[in-house]
Amino acid sequence: MSSAKERSFISAISARPDVRMFFIFGPDESAVADIAGQMSAQLAGSERIDIDSDRIRNDPALLADEASALSLFGDKRHIRLNFRREEGLAAVENLLSLEGEVSPVIATAGNLTKASKLRKLVEAHPRAMVHICYLPEEGDAAAAVMAFAATTGLKIDRPLAARIARYTGQDRKLAQAEIEKLSLYYDASPQRPATVEIAIFEALSAETGEENINGLVHVVMGGDLRGTGRELTAARDMGVDAIRIIRAMQRRVTMLAAMRTKVDNGANPGALVKATRSIFWKDADSYAQQLMRWPSVRLAGLNSHLLEVESKLMHVRDGLAVTILEEELVRIARAAARRG
Repeated sequence: MSSAKERSFISAISARPDVRMFFIFGPDESAVADIAGQMSAQLAGSERIDIDSDRIRNDPALLADEASALSLFGDKRHIRLNFRREEGLAAVENLLSLEGEVSPVIATAGNLTKASKLRKLVEAHPRAMVHICYLPEEGDAAAAVMAFAATTGLKIDRPLAARIARYTGQDRKLAQAEIEKLSLYYDASPQRPATVEIAIFEALSAETGEENINGLVHVVMGGDLRGTGRELTAARDMGVDAIRIIRAMQRRVTMLAAMRTKVDNGANPGALVKATRSIFWKDADSYAQQLMRWPSVRLAGLNSHLLEVESKLMHVRDGLAVTILEEELVRIARAAARRG
């Protein structure tokens, strides 16, 4: 489920020792995580060091020190750096200025605008490589599902592939998990190909349990308080991961923000939604309503708040994470309702 450009970027981790930082970011957080994971896998056997941006914010020398340090047993090392927000610019500059052989840094971030100082730094520096993960349009996501299925020996027609992409929120890791589940059921392989039947997919997929995060996001962003309560109850009963939900919210806000900019410049919301290929036609009215409820400045503030919520959820126990998530989504739904 990757393009030639993406495959070339991933292979560079082994072929470009001159690169200090491999920087992956964009609104498609599932692709960001998948690419970083593939790059780490190419360095199998090397020691992995994990660092968050909040650590390098107050210690600008830490990143360069870790990249220059030798393993206790002389093994190779690589660093996984996660940017929770735009911080640690001095630490990145120190890393990129290092001479000689250093451990590679695989860095990930969310969506960064062209005005981002961090983005400008890594895009312009010869010792950094950058890959941006954009949200795929539905047709591209369906094609990616079909391509991945083919590697497992499964044949999936385009309508079913589009359905899988849609109900996994165009999250490539979740889509791959659905395909792998089907492959196990059919005992398929390239040597033993099988054609997926819709009835089998419906019997095995999370869709039969009505785990539709997209529906939850719609009611929250649309200010439907009763719907929010209903969907939150369903999500809790299904045991849906809180981080997965908050990231789906982030993807929606990012998408709405880009569309809202066009509305601010004179575009008609309804026409804009209909012209956006990644939006399923049944969801068009919901998207148009959300565009009218959420002005650009509010979307920008909500995006920042969601990043803070995600950080909080990652540092609490699972039971508390669900409670925090539900409280935050109800607050957002109420804010949307007030703008109706």
